Amino acid sequence: MPPTPGDYDLRELRRLADPNRESPEELRDGEGLPAPPDEVLRHSERNELVQLQSQFSAAGVLPEKPYLDALPDQYSTEVVVFEWLDFLINKAGFENTGNALEYYEEVDWITQSVRESLREYMRGFSEVESFDPDKPGPADLDVDDHVLSLVYIARLASV
Repeated sequence: MPPTPGDYDLRELRRLADPNRESPEELRDGEGLPAPPDEVLRHSERNELVQLQSQFSAAGVLPEKPYLDALPDQYSTEVVVFEWLDFLINKAGFENTGNALEYYEEVDWITQSVRESLREYMRGFSEVESFDPDKPGPADLDVDDHVLSLVYIARLASV
């Protein structure tokens, strides 16, 4: 698997670009480096959740549980659903994704009909999914993953 931009050492890249250039002191100490890509992503997703909450508050209506009682019938909905399920399945595998959807129903983030619709979308993933021996096995979802799921639910609910 090719390295991602987050895999590179910024100090090393700068040294390679200009070997005669002296690194700033803060970079030699490791300070001043940008946050890892995962942290930036999580921060932006949390900001999106806060913005969506602010929009609901400004409208004088706070969302009630279940947050998502039906999937909107629009093409943009499918894009968000595929992106969300792709994230969950790649991180946690099919079984853990199914378990997560059941959990989201239990805590009233989604309804049973939404969970069933999402499971139907998952069937499409299983048909095109192929075994990759280099890919690590499924991992458990952590709190940040569930927050990200809540962002996807909020996106779908705001359509």
